[in-house]
Amino acid sequence: MNDIAQSIQKAIAERNYSASSHMFDHALRENSIPDLIEALEEMEEAASLLTLELRDHVFYYLGMWDIYFAVQITSLDVLRILREHNVKQDAPTFMIDFIRNLLDTKDSRFSQFCVNIETISGGHYAILVPSILDQRMEELMNCRIQYRDGPRRLYCTAELMDTYYGGKIVTAIHGHSSFDIIISEEQFATIQVGLDSAGFDTSSMLDRIDSVSWDEFVKNKRKPHIERGGSGELSVMHRVKSARSNIYSQNFRQQVAALNAINIAKTQLCNDVLISVALDPTYQMRHRALNQLGESGDSNTLEFLASLMKNDDDAAIRKEAARTYSMLTSRSQLTSITHTIPRVPIKSSFFDISKINKILNTLIAKGMPTVMIDDTLKSLAIQGGPDSVDILTRLLAKHQVSVKSAVIKAS
Repeated sequence: MNDIAQSIQKAIAERNYSASSHMFDHALRENSIPDLIEALEEMEEAASLLTLELRDHVFYYLGMWDIYFAVQITSLDVLRILREHNVKQDAPTFMIDFIRNLLDTKDSRFSQFCVNIETISGGHYAILVPSILDQRMEELMNCRIQYRDGPRRLYCTAELMDTYYGGKIVTAIHGHSSFDIIISEEQFATIQVGLDSAGFDTSSMLDRIDSVSWDEFVKNKRKPHIERGGSGELSVMHRVKSARSNIYSQNFRQQVAALNAINIAKTQLCNDVLISVALDPTYQMRHRALNQLGESGDSNTLEFLASLMKNDDDAAIRKEAARTYSMLTSRSQLTSITHTIPRVPIKSSFFDISKINKILNTLIAKGMPTVMIDDTLKSLAIQGGPDSVDILTRLLAKHQVSVKSAVIKAS
């Protein structure tokens, strides 16, 4: 193993992000990325358990924390991309252009489904916001709900579920429980009410499929999606992504499985979720969430624990918070406690306000779902500036109550 790989391995073990970022910079400048990749591959093959530790450090270095789940590329392949494009310096800026190209060409290596507009609007990747909103609007405008006439009319919601906002709304209507893509007329009536209240025009989305073709159509829709990248790292990442939602499940076993997935992955990506759980007095495993924060916490975690030690009503939780605080401060000789996840961008990124304005006009004119208008206005409010204020002020004069409410909420 070469010296740079050993240094990065040590930095990962110590959660020393400053050191690993310095070594990545050094490897790029010295053109030693190929040797580094080879050494890191050997480390990965020798590991008894795959984690997200290397991904944490690579994505921290490149300022890609806000799009962590959206990038369907392993950390080693990200390093290979830097090598293939002969990147010597300013790798974070190069990756912005690279990711923007993936999004614009709808490359499956970048999933806009996994992007939180509110999160990226104030960060390194805010420049992606107009394109993401545009794609989400386009997929909804092209979405169809197929149905079969007969004694029992049936509906297929597969395409709706494949859209970002349609999937979110339908899942919420079902109470986040499992459901089939083929539903009865009664079930569709319930969904239709929810969709209509969210601003969908379901009548324009309906397509009739004749009875002869229906079975084959349904068979094709039920075929599982073949996802790119079955690599170990991406599999772990997808499990952690699911765990971030499942940790709030009403099912205790799902809660346990979610915490296990987060623990095994050894990622600092889920500190926000663990803090949320630790704050919830109704959650059965607050103690375990606090214990996990003792392993993965950063400087923000210390501030949270200090507050919990003083203010929580449960004496046992205050004691556990103090123990976790002690665990973190005992590692104070390591720089892992001094950083903040996600990394503060080196320079802010701004999106094109005129594009957002155009998207807003289209959303309002076409009566698109209010949840889309909410996200778009949030992105404007987070970006700030006189142009954003002008647009928000102008929209307050609109006669639609939903638009006015969205402006007030965003402001």
